[in-house]
Amino acid sequence: MIDKIHVHPKVEKRLDQMEGLEKAPSIAAKRARIIIQSLVDGVQPSHAGRLSKRKDARIDNLFKFDLGSGYRLVCIKEKFCIHILYVGSHDNCDTWLDANSRKKPHKTGVCMKVYCVVPSQAEGMTEEFPAESECFMIPEISQEDLKKVFRGIAGCIPPVTFNWQETRKF
Repeated sequence: MIDKIHVHPKVEKRLDQMEGLEKAPSIAAKRARIIIQSLVDGVQPSHAGRLSKRKDARIDNLFKFDLGSGYRLVCIKEKFCIHILYVGSHDNCDTWLDANSRKKPHKTGVCMKVYCVVPSQAEGMTEEFPAESECFMIPEISQEDLKKVFRGIAGCIPPVTFNWQETRKF
């Protein structure tokens, strides 16, 4: 279970810049913020957003969210933390990954913004179960009802016949 989300300050700055642009960058920035918020709300990364199809081997435990129109959100999972380290176009992310290949970019001395994960609970949902005495309150079924049901299941009741000529009124 994830306890904390660490967001690099450059990610926040880059998201602000992307939101100021038009079309694809703005949409990608909104999607990235939604993903970050859902991670903070306790949603698993696989359900928070669309993960990129190919796993990247340049950095251990790295995963990327596909933000659409060639934009990615680069993250690293470490024990109980997720580090959100970079956001940008596919080419920019590739350049950043090449520059940080075989390193631990989340272990730098940069002061990151830390969010504590709050497990989400559905509103109005309670885990109150009925009392044990209420569980066994099944109404009595008469013997006549049982005979009707079981005769019908077993096929003992004569089948209903239809007069096809009466039903056809063309």
